[in-house]
Amino acid sequence: MAQLIKIHSCISRYEMDLYRYQSQFLRLKKQQWQMIMYAYENNEFQQFVRPQTETMDGAEGKKEKENFLRKVRNRLGKKGEIISCDLNIPAADQQAETMEYIFDTVPQSLDELKAKFMNHIFQFQMKWATSTIREKSFADASFYENERLLELLQKLPDQHLIMYNPVFKIKNTSIVLDPILISPGEIVCIHYLEGGQHDVIEGSSERFWTVNPGDHEKKQLSPLISLNRTGTIVKQLLKESKINLEVKKVLVYKSGFIEFPEAPFDLTLADKRNFNGWFQTYRNSTSPIKHDQLKAAEILLSKCLIDSFRRND
Repeated sequence: MAQLIKIHSCISRYEMDLYRYQSQFLRLKKQQWQMIMYAYENNEFQQFVRPQTETMDGAEGKKEKENFLRKVRNRLGKKGEIISCDLNIPAADQQAETMEYIFDTVPQSLDELKAKFMNHIFQFQMKWATSTIREKSFADASFYENERLLELLQKLPDQHLIMYNPVFKIKNTSIVLDPILISPGEIVCIHYLEGGQHDVIEGSSERFWTVNPGDHEKKQLSPLISLNRTGTIVKQLLKESKINLEVKKVLVYKSGFIEFPEAPFDLTLADKRNFNGWFQTYRNSTSPIKHDQLKAAEILLSKCLIDSFRRND
């Protein structure tokens, strides 16, 4: 799963310490997957089902959890590694939060288990992308059901970092940018096109593009205005910091077609015909997280607007 390091203007833990939290995410996710996979394979998944956790006696429940963890450690052969039934999230000041694995039912298949796990981790990612131990932001409810965001996070490998519609502070102006994918070897600015199934969008260098050219055509604002703005800002920030990563721009239109014979050389069109092929190149990536990638992400995060409030608890 890719890592969500920034969403809109919400405060993010990655802004506090990118290097620490990106590695901690990888470790926690691996650790928790091993734990629930062990429970699933050994018919002990009731540990994570809500009815049992609600009715189990405190002392009895603690003892059962300890026995379960001992079995996991023995199975994995890592007696020195700390594995918890909770998703412990150490904060900057050494305090901790927990997010328990609680499911409504025992999964009936490995595919169902994977889906439940990824959906749970997504909630955890949203928590890290909208709060720290001291501050919190309100994320629009639509982000929790955003299929594009889910696709990026759940289908791309761990080493990819996502900034979703970040708000940048440029001089005295706040600017909402397109989603930004920070991969180990390049940065990709992505603009998603809206439209119906099989619609055709005709691109041009003009301010307005044509949708379904013909008798029932209509106009829409050129997506290049937003995409070029995002690409230009990212390139400028990297240049100022002397970070040599290629910045790419992609127009995504999964449900329809883009006709743009004179598309700029630095623009990739990913429509219904070739989206899967384009996306698969990133899904298949095996490159590890790199120093320049983290440095670039750190620079971009430092230029983002933060809209948050102090937590009462």
